[in-house]
Amino acid sequence: MISYRVFVLGIICVFVGILESCVSGKAASKTTSNVGSFKDDVSAYRPVYTVSNETKSTATPVSEPGKPVTKGKPVGDITQKLDVILDTIANTNKNIRFAQGYRVQIYSGNSSDEANRARDRSYTLFPDITPHIVYVQPNFRVKVGDFIDRLEAQRVYVALKAEFPTALIVPERIEIR
Repeated sequence: MISYRVFVLGIICVFVGILESCVSGKAASKTTSNVGSFKDDVSAYRPVYTVSNETKSTATPVSEPGKPVTKGKPVGDITQKLDVILDTIANTNKNIRFAQGYRVQIYSGNSSDEANRARDRSYTLFPDITPHIVYVQPNFRVKVGDFIDRLEAQRVYVALKAEFPTALIVPERIEIR
């Protein structure tokens, strides 16, 4: 019993010591005499800009009422060079027929009849999305869509998941139209 009382007394002493260390000796002051007394002039460090007469003379010409302002051809015009570069890029892109994308696989199995039924069901659910049947021996796989990014494939996947519980999104080389 004595050790228990000593233990409790020690805990109380530690608690009182912690409370005593939190209390400061001074009362809080409510005077605000020093507020706003700090003043520093930094105008000596600000940059000074001078306006030259040349800048004023090259300003935009003011037209007289009723007369349009004619501007000359800009200096360093790159429109023709840019058109040539854009045409070469467009021609290069016309030759690209395939890209890395995604499809939703809705069936994988040995039966060609089941694969055809899955293709038909997917076509009735999404008539605007083309289903593809791929035969990789010994399995038939039915994949739906040609999606450039995974977010588009995810939207169709969520709709197909109720009808095809084994559906999954697979990365695949897709045809660009």
